[in-house]
Amino acid sequence: MPPKRKSLALGPISRSVKLLQHLGEHGKTTIKDASAALSLAPSTIHRLLDLLGRENIVEHDPVERNYRIGPEFFRLAAKVFERYDVRTLAMPVLHEIVSACDETCILGLYLPNVGKMTFAAKVDSSRALRYQLPLNTQISVFWGASGRSILAFLPKDHIDRIYANESAAPASGEAVPPRRRLDRELAEIRQNGVAISRGQKIQGAVGIGAPVFGASGVVIGCLAATAPASELTAAKEKQIRDLIRIKAKELSLRLGAPSARVAAAD
Repeated sequence: MPPKRKSLALGPISRSVKLLQHLGEHGKTTIKDASAALSLAPSTIHRLLDLLGRENIVEHDPVERNYRIGPEFFRLAAKVFERYDVRTLAMPVLHEIVSACDETCILGLYLPNVGKMTFAAKVDSSRALRYQLPLNTQISVFWGASGRSILAFLPKDHIDRIYANESAAPASGEAVPPRRRLDRELAEIRQNGVAISRGQKIQGAVGIGAPVFGASGVVIGCLAATAPASELTAAKEKQIRDLIRIKAKELSLRLGAPSARVAAAD
């Protein structure tokens, strides 16, 4: 009997969470739509919405005859974001990556207003050789695995602007590739879910990066690892590539990115 009571107690909680997830993904819903999407009886949906409405977690719009996220939910969400920014959420992930592969790992954040990125956080490997990566400095997204893993998932107008700027004033000693070649390289990154660079930003180093998405589904940055090329075997490179891609996906989901968007880049 006790296990049965526990299951019944958890049922409404699980259903309420599913209902809130549905509301969060769609912005608003009707009882009919929520019933169909969650495979729950309309009476069950109505009861859950009524309970959540009493706490202002959801609210009813009598004009449009639908339900949407309520003010108390927004208040709580604001409190959470106030305490946990991207860096705070990313640090445990960076440590997990370094613990698994013992290579330096960074969090990069995209700066859309200037079309550049910045290294926002870093965890070093245990090696004596440590890479000097400047934190909180604007750098190009055109070169390196960190930059390219962001660039590949930007809107076309951002890519156009960045390409034009890089062509006018290259941030690297390398020649800017023809646009068609760049587009092919970015398409390959989108297909594989990771970018790999060899000596583009740091001579003698291999960079492996994967995109990080925010709650709106837009790329906001990347996770990237840097390893010495002379010590990187094919097996180790594959391990890091898989690890970075998986952990970037996990961080994106923690930040509220739509699962479909994350899966499309996996």
